[in-house]
Amino acid sequence: MNLAIIIGVEKYKSSNFDDLLACKNDARVIGEVLNDVKDIKETLFINDNEAGYEVKRKISDLVEKYKGEEIDELFFYFTGHGDRHDDDFFYLLSDFDLAKRESTGLRNSEVDDWIKTLSPKLCVKIVDACFSGTQYIKSESNTESELKKSAQKYGLNDIYFWFSSRENQTSFAGKEFSRFTESILTGITEHSGDVRYREIMAYVADDFSNNGDSKPIFVTQADNIEKFGHVTTNTHKIIYDAFGLDDSDIKPSESLPQTSVKDSDVDKDEANLPEKKELSVFDLIKIKSDEICFNEDDFLKFIDTFNKNISEWDDDLQSVYEIETELDLSIYRVPNKAVIGTWLDKNQSKNYFSEPTYNENTYKVEEYKALPKKPNRSAVARVRAMGLWGDEDDTEYKLENVTKTNKYIDGFEYTHHSENRITKVSFKPKVELAQPLSLHIVPIYSNKHMVFHVAYEVLKRNDWKSFSQPKCASWKMIQTNIDSIEVAVSVSDKIQTEVKLWIEGLLKNSIE
Repeated sequence: MNLAIIIGVEKYKSSNFDDLLACKNDARVIGEVLNDVKDIKETLFINDNEAGYEVKRKISDLVEKYKGEEIDELFFYFTGHGDRHDDDFFYLLSDFDLAKRESTGLRNSEVDDWIKTLSPKLCVKIVDACFSGTQYIKSESNTESELKKSAQKYGLNDIYFWFSSRENQTSFAGKEFSRFTESILTGITEHSGDVRYREIMAYVADDFSNNGDSKPIFVTQADNIEKFGHVTTNTHKIIYDAFGLDDSDIKPSESLPQTSVKDSDVDKDEANLPEKKELSVFDLIKIKSDEICFNEDDFLKFIDTFNKNISEWDDDLQSVYEIETELDLSIYRVPNKAVIGTWLDKNQSKNYFSEPTYNENTYKVEEYKALPKKPNRSAVARVRAMGLWGDEDDTEYKLENVTKTNKYIDGFEYTHHSENRITKVSFKPKVELAQPLSLHIVPIYSNKHMVFHVAYEVLKRNDWKSFSQPKCASWKMIQTNIDSIEVAVSVSDKIQTEVKLWIEGLLKNSIE
């Protein structure tokens, strides 16, 4: 017996979270495809922006209904916003409220409890959530390891866990479909017959690697022979209809695979698609370039929109802080920039329009140096010179101070010229109990990649008017694309939301 739980959250009541128009389509098409390729005893389909308590009740009722029965596979799919808190992942439901996280959100550990109760032979969990299941910026952690530990804790042996991106990266939702789900569906159209999860996973991994997008997480504890289902031309038709494509829209490399004539639902006209003209490498490079690259004008528009949005802070913060924004901070004024330079050195293959800078320091060490040998024409020396006596090392050494040079990374520099890139935001308290704060944002980019390095911190008061200098001891990263102006607004909003929540926590601690 197979069961499925499919959740799509399109609208969010809280102003902290953007609506995700694509998620309704994501869930609908995944549900249609899943029920087409395999026999599902029951699908719990949650796609009407249900409240947290409704979602939990429906899942609990399903688990109670099938508890104790033999479950071959449980397929769990979620598309929407996500968050990480207390080392757990939260699925954010339509009424999610940060002040009521437990009642309006769904913990991953809670889902795993339900899965353990059902004890399926195979558990598939696919999560297409913004910021790799986190709405906010976090430092990197070993997410794969955490997911495996979670699975082992709850006794889940055969698993496929797919997350759309890492926790310091964005996952993108377009107007029609989320990028990760779209890749999964496209991967399905590349195959026919009995298709393994491993085959779809390989397609998605290649797709994201080739396009320079965020990097999905794939956690597998299985034999890699487990089947997603039996894919037919009808499956392909469901997907292409959802994409708004017909045969004439499909590129040669994307043409529908031929299914076996033994498939009862194969239509002869559908199985014998017209032959397409093969594109040349010159055609393909132009198409690929449009898909994964952006030009200088796109970058400048993106940065301009980002800067305008990051300069506008809400009234609550401005009532407590005088907020000053510098949009063209010089590199030499960036604290702890050596960390960014070191990161660039480790990511040279991405060809960012930046490079590490280096400095040298000298130091002295004591070393033994060989002294010149003195002339010796003794009989013994003549015998040795004739090769009639074995060599004996009679070299004399002297301990001396030696000056050495050490080269190290001390920062970075841009290889592309542009204004208004590096941002510094200073939060100067208007009230005595508030702490002075600092925020630095450094974009590192190429014509395919964009990564923001972000650091915020509390400054030490020197007196009523002066504060310590920022140190940027901890840089956090957020990777994004720049395919629309809306993305620039979204990324700056996410940074502002994270910083505001951090400030709220500081203020709360100050008054307790």
